[in-house]
Amino acid sequence: MMERRRHKRVDVEFWANLSHPLLGTTTCDIQDMSISGVSIKLDEDLKFFVMMELDVKIRGEGWDESMPALPVQVTRVDKCNIGLQFIESCEEIWAPPEDGLNFLQTI
Repeated sequence: MMERRRHKRVDVEFWANLSHPLLGTTTCDIQDMSISGVSIKLDEDLKFFVMMELDVKIRGEGWDESMPALPVQVTRVDKCNIGLQFIESCEEIWAPPEDGLNFLQTI
């Protein structure tokens, strides 16, 4: 299969809180991340659908806890595996360099 992703993905050890006004907040593990989005794994099959918008608050060692929740849009749903695209670029906040993770402190 041809790779269609534009941005490099890296494995991370972050987790996140997903928030939606009607569905509330749920916790998930982030499987990998790029400057354009994240791939998450949920513990249960929730009713997410493509084009749905929600907020993701990323957490974990090395991530700035003061960062606000980021608006995302669901791009892929495969049971408990969900693809989320950042609605606004996070390039100024986080970028995966060639040799590991890089956390930019610009905010």
